[in-house]
Amino acid sequence: MSAVPPPDLPQELVWQVLNTADIGLIVTDVRRRILYVNAAFVEETGYSAEEVRGKPCNFLQGPETDPADIAALREALNRAEPIERVILNYRKDGSPLWYKLRIRPLHVQGVLQYFVGVQEDFTLAHATQMKLERLAYLDSLTGLGNRRAFDLQMAESTRLVQPLTLFILDLNGFKQVNDERGHASGDALLRQVGFRLKTLVQDGGSAYRIGGDEFAVLISGDGSAAAAFEVQLLEALQALDGGTLRFGLGSACFPLETADSSAWLRLADHRMYAHKTNKAR
Repeated sequence: MSAVPPPDLPQELVWQVLNTADIGLIVTDVRRRILYVNAAFVEETGYSAEEVRGKPCNFLQGPETDPADIAALREALNRAEPIERVILNYRKDGSPLWYKLRIRPLHVQGVLQYFVGVQEDFTLAHATQMKLERLAYLDSLTGLGNRRAFDLQMAESTRLVQPLTLFILDLNGFKQVNDERGHASGDALLRQVGFRLKTLVQDGGSAYRIGGDEFAVLISGDGSAAAAFEVQLLEALQALDGGTLRFGLGSACFPLETADSSAWLRLADHRMYAHKTNKAR
C-alpha cells in the first residue's frame, strides 16, 4: 500500500510555521533584495520586516565584516551555488552579530527565482571559540604570550622587515628558589617578572614566557630606543625578589644586526648567556 501524500497546507499556516522557527529565515529575489524575514530574524537583528523589505542583504554588514567572507558569498551567489559561512553582521543598534549563514538557491520550473537563507546566531559560540584560540597562545601562569605566540610574532616581524629589538631574559638559580622556598614561591616570582614585563610593554611592544624561567620581549626600534628600554628593564627587574633577583639579559636588533629570524634569536640568546657567565664570575 503506497503512502498517501499529506494535503497542501494553507498558505497562511505556512507563514505561521516559518514565524515559529527559532532560527532566522530570509528570502530574497534573484537580485538579492529581501522579500521575507521571519520573527526570529526580527528579534535577532532589531529590524522590523517593513524596514528590511526590498533592501539588499549586505546592509547588515559593517566595518569589521571580513572582505574575504563578502567575496565568497558574492561569488557563490553569482554562480547560483549553495554556501555556508560564519560572517560578522550588525544589529540595528550597531552591536556585532556573528551569524552561521547557509544560503541555498531556489529554482522554479528550472529557473532561478529566489535565495533562501538560514541565519543561526553564532555570537556566543564565536566568542567562546576566540577565547579558546587566545588561550592557546597564552601562558596561564604569567598572562604573557607563550612560546607559540612568540614564534608566530617573530615570523611576522621578520616578514614585515621593521626595525625591532629582541630581549631574552633568563633567571639565575631559579631551581634553587623552587628547592629552598617551594614551587609556590617560584611561581610567585615568575608572575612578578611577567607583571613587570607586561607593564613595561603596555605602551608598545610584546612580552612572552618562552620557557620555564626564560622570557622574551619585542619592542619597536633599535639603537637609542633599545638602550632606553634596557635601562627601564634592568631597573624593573633588579627591584624584584627583595632586590636579590639575578638574571641574564641579551638583546639583538633586526634587521640592523641580522635579517634572519633564527640568527636573530641565536644572537640575543648568545648575549644573554654571556651576560649570565660574566655576572657569575
